[in-house]
Amino acid sequence: MPLAGLKRITDVALFVSDLQRAIAFYRDTLDLELKRLDTAFAEFWMEGTILALWEEADVRRALAFADTPRRGPHAMLAIRLDSTVAVDDAYTKLAARGVVFRSPPRTYPWHAHAAYFSDPDDNLWELYCWIGPPRTI
Repeated sequence: MPLAGLKRITDVALFVSDLQRAIAFYRDTLDLELKRLDTAFAEFWMEGTILALWEEADVRRALAFADTPRRGPHAMLAIRLDSTVAVDDAYTKLAARGVVFRSPPRTYPWHAHAAYFSDPDDNLWELYCWIGPPRTI
């Protein structure tokens, strides 16, 4: 029997080391609107998904895993754009705001035109569009 309600991601939470620094990045650099702020927690409501920021020290205390070391990014968030032009334009605008990309936009063998950057806590972001015919399984 399928589990009802598990077909759609509604929230993505990123663990951040400094909540105010992360809020500034997402609000001021990426132009997202802060919708909710609580102790060690913030939300940005995006189309169809809530992007939450949760201060890592607080989540470690709350969920009792303070001893577990963090090593590099643990997830990637992606924004699908309509065209290569849109990816290139977003790259140019964000780079002008100081966002450091891992490389300029390029076309990858998996039929995506993409650019990758990290937020201040090394959470990886992808801006992409599909190119060429869709793949089917």
